[in-house]
Amino acid sequence: MELSEAARSRPLRLAVAFSVATASAVLAVAASALPPGPHPTRIRCETACAGPRTATGGSLIRWTGAHLSKVTAVAFRVAGGGRVSVAPRAVAKRSLKAVVPAGRRVVSGRPVLRARGGHRATAPGRLRVVPSSGIPAPGSFKLIHASVSPQPAFFDAPVRLGYRFRARGRAGISVRVVRARTGEVVREWSRRGVTPYARHALTWNGTASGGGYVRSGRYVLRVGRTRGRRRAGARFRLHDAEFPVRGPHGFGGAEQRFGAPRSGGRVHQGQDTFAACGTREVAAVGGRVQARGYDPVLYGNWLVIDGRGTTTDYRYAHMIAPTPLHTGERVSTGQTVGRVGKTGNARTVGCMLHLEIWPHGWERGSPIDPLPFLLRWDRYS
Repeated sequence: MELSEAARSRPLRLAVAFSVATASAVLAVAASALPPGPHPTRIRCETACAGPRTATGGSLIRWTGAHLSKVTAVAFRVAGGGRVSVAPRAVAKRSLKAVVPAGRRVVSGRPVLRARGGHRATAPGRLRVVPSSGIPAPGSFKLIHASVSPQPAFFDAPVRLGYRFRARGRAGISVRVVRARTGEVVREWSRRGVTPYARHALTWNGTASGGGYVRSGRYVLRVGRTRGRRRAGARFRLHDAEFPVRGPHGFGGAEQRFGAPRSGGRVHQGQDTFAACGTREVAAVGGRVQARGYDPVLYGNWLVIDGRGTTTDYRYAHMIAPTPLHTGERVSTGQTVGRVGKTGNARTVGCMLHLEIWPHGWERGSPIDPLPFLLRWDRYS
């Protein structure tokens, strides 16, 4: 006897329905297993603060966590025992705010969040309560810490700027990178509503405003209120280029120098740097890939980078394999561009990087001797 289409599909529909019902039951059990009531995970002072968890009467405190919309009161410890309760100022699922009662002799401790149904909870952190004299004055600012990494920093390469500050509450903050000798502002950022005492960081790409060139020298990170005095923070050195061969190396002899005679009346237009084949090569100066190619007679695998913020171009030759970069691609200072090789006419000489520097653009005008630059870059890279 042949079963109908509906009869054949009935077991499948039953199996699907059973699976859905089972999954729903599991989810229901899991949900019911969660403890009821609020689940605060963090406490922090927001305004009129002397620290991340240091407050006084009138300070605004913020809790974060889960199920905080159920909270109906916040109970603070008072001198002599007991607690005083206040209604939350603002309540949401994952955050709530309340003001420390003033004039009630509130003391340090862990405030209790009280929710509907008699549930209660405390945040992991302890709230420290100090006299109002320990709170920063309105409009005041003190830079607690500032940092710059890596050190030294490099032009057109990622730099992390970090800072922490002391203030009465959230503030508009200005961050500046300033040339130490002249006070020239190289780059500036403005931020609104920045939380005091917290660790803050931003990433700088090592360029001036608009992506302009930044010359080597000593710089200072200054941080302050947007309309106030900027405090001097971390001091650091920035270099405008990085040595391109990232391993043991040497500069050879007279044959490897710029201007050395070559067959057919040619002269050497660059400087050779010997290193083991496969040694990583990086962009001495960031910019954009202007051209790339392969020349079996002279240069082997080669690459030209148009230096950012200048008219100078840099040519890298004899790489072991074609560069992974493409024409038009952005490249940062210190970014890998290839590996040392001996392609082209270097196959009979040895593994090397052939570097050319064209101050007015590749094949415009004449190249210049790279060795003084390489020696300077080698001293600090």
